[in-house]
Amino acid sequence: MPGWRANLSAVQDRHLKAISLPLRTLGILSIAVPLIFYSTLGVYRYLETSTTAEQRVSRSLRVAHEHAAKVIGGAEALEDRLFDIVDGKSAAGLRKAEASLHALLLAKVKNEPQIQSIWIIGADGRPVVTSRFFPAPDIDFSDREYFRFHRATKDQRYLSAPFTTRTTDERIVNLSLGFKGPDGAFGGVINISLLAAYFEQFYSDLVSDEPGLAVNLFREDGPIYTRWPRLAGAPDRLAPGSPVMKSIAAGRSSGQIQGKSSVDGLSRLIAYQRVGAYPLFVGTGMNLSAVWADFFKELAILFVLGIPPFAALYFAARVAQRRTQEAVETADKLTHETTTRRRAEDALLQAQKLEAMGRLTGGVAHDFNNALMVISNNAYLLQRNVTEGGKRQLASISRAVESATKLTRQLLAFSRRQALVPETFRLQDALPAARELIVPVLGSQVALDIEVAPDTRAITVDMAELELALLNLAINARDAMPSGGAFTIMARNATGELPAPLKGDAVVVEAGDTGGGIPEEVIGKVFEPFFTTKPVGHGTGLGLSQVYGLCERAGGAATITSVPGNGTRVSLFFPATEAAAAPGPADRRAVDRQLGKRVLLVEDNDEVAGSLLALLEALGCTVTRVDRAAAGREWLAAHADLPDLVLTDVVMPGDMDGVGLAQFIRQTLPSLPVLLMTGYAEHMEAIGKLDFEVLPKPCSAQILSAAITRVTDKGPAG
Repeated sequence: MPGWRANLSAVQDRHLKAISLPLRTLGILSIAVPLIFYSTLGVYRYLETSTTAEQRVSRSLRVAHEHAAKVIGGAEALEDRLFDIVDGKSAAGLRKAEASLHALLLAKVKNEPQIQSIWIIGADGRPVVTSRFFPAPDIDFSDREYFRFHRATKDQRYLSAPFTTRTTDERIVNLSLGFKGPDGAFGGVINISLLAAYFEQFYSDLVSDEPGLAVNLFREDGPIYTRWPRLAGAPDRLAPGSPVMKSIAAGRSSGQIQGKSSVDGLSRLIAYQRVGAYPLFVGTGMNLSAVWADFFKELAILFVLGIPPFAALYFAARVAQRRTQEAVETADKLTHETTTRRRAEDALLQAQKLEAMGRLTGGVAHDFNNALMVISNNAYLLQRNVTEGGKRQLASISRAVESATKLTRQLLAFSRRQALVPETFRLQDALPAARELIVPVLGSQVALDIEVAPDTRAITVDMAELELALLNLAINARDAMPSGGAFTIMARNATGELPAPLKGDAVVVEAGDTGGGIPEEVIGKVFEPFFTTKPVGHGTGLGLSQVYGLCERAGGAATITSVPGNGTRVSLFFPATEAAAAPGPADRRAVDRQLGKRVLLVEDNDEVAGSLLALLEALGCTVTRVDRAAAGREWLAAHADLPDLVLTDVVMPGDMDGVGLAQFIRQTLPSLPVLLMTGYAEHMEAIGKLDFEVLPKPCSAQILSAAITRVTDKGPAG
């Protein structure tokens, strides 16, 4: 027995040793392997992070430098073409051709958003022609640094330090070139002003894809033309002791260095390069604190994961599984981010299209409104002198004018360039009338039902904006019901608890569909701009944000409820108000009274002026008409006997528009009332903020008569 036990003990010892050795080895390996792996990975990631940061800075510098070189090169080429035109010419000869030269300069800068203006200045320092104004203003440039440079130096270009213009408050940089007169002596300067904001916009797009990156454009002696991102209170020049300025002072035209930025005080990896032969440099800098913070954060996570070596080995399979899952989640996240970015880009493109459409429709609406003004005024004048049958025809013309005016406002509202004109109306009348606008959008597969409770109170809101909101809701409903369904608009007096900030009586307009609904996890985001649940390319995310903005501007609120599979309902809440009284006979006859006012009419359009002059005379006014704001100013200066009112258009040719004339009158003749008219809807809100009375084109004789009475009774200009 003792022998058997001894043999068993020996076997156990051998098995224990056989197990202990691997365990000890595993213990050593559980410490050594993670440390070796951690150290190797740390060195690798350190080198990779450093290399990546250098590559990002260098790549961004190349892009920014190429952009600056192209902008400067384009300006040089334009200056060379202008040099060929003006070199050897006298200032007197050039001034004789100012009109054609001005047209040439306008054509040159038309599609060049980087150019603020072009000036051709004579040897006496006075402008000969400019793309900015016609005729060129009488300004003395002889004290300008670039003018003195070209007067003393030949055949060299000059790049100015950045400065802010006195007229437009824009930050610009001048690139100038001298030319010779007929006698071969100094003949003047060609100066092209480049917008710093153009570079800033490009840098903002560049930096948006490079977190921690900063880009700036600066001159050799330190002044900063522009920088992105912007920093409140940042210096406007690089300090002489900054790393970049020291490197430039040492004669290096390009380089990559590390140091503390004198602009934001951050430690950065900085790269810079001279642009051509100019004292102009582009610099890019990567925030090293952010770079190394991410690096150390990554190492810290790996270290924490490597502390329990046995757990690391035990959970090797789970770690592998988790890594695989993380990789899948990362891929899903990347796909989601790509989709989100694509949607944002599509929304931005749509917004840009809307902006372009707004600019186009704004100009067209101005001319169209002028035409409607002529038709409306002449129809009113004819109505006073025709037979009863003719009056019916003229009434039809007036209704057509009102319809065209409304159509113009709807078009401008859709392009978001219509000034808000809140009005009080009954939904019993307004909502059924919107059916013709909504039905074509829904298509034949979606049924439309509009219901308004008979006791629904009136609301005050911009009608064109409300129609646009209903149109956006109809589009969303149509897209939610590809196989057809029903879209219902109901209006009633609101009952129960109201959403903030509403208090008191309110009206609710509810738009509901029978579509698939909105998931609960995203319904709280639907009113955010650019958020959409539609596939990429099928929505901008701007429709519901416009609806929310409409309610907010009207003092109300918007809510949304949805049940997946059972449709969506959007509720628009508005404060209730009293309906405006219909105009009575006394109101309709008010326009027939004789105003007995002396009016100075300032209008450049002969057709509009002719119809306004006849209308004002029909209202008992004595009218003097001039066709320019500057002519109106001169007329007022030449006559001591002032009129009772100045009625002026806003947009006119020349160096002064209607607003400029109104401000001139406010400063020099404060007792003289001014009334402005405009066909540009976006001008009305801006002019109203200046405390001037402004009327839209077209406006009826009643509105014009009431405005003349109101403004002349008020007294002073504006």
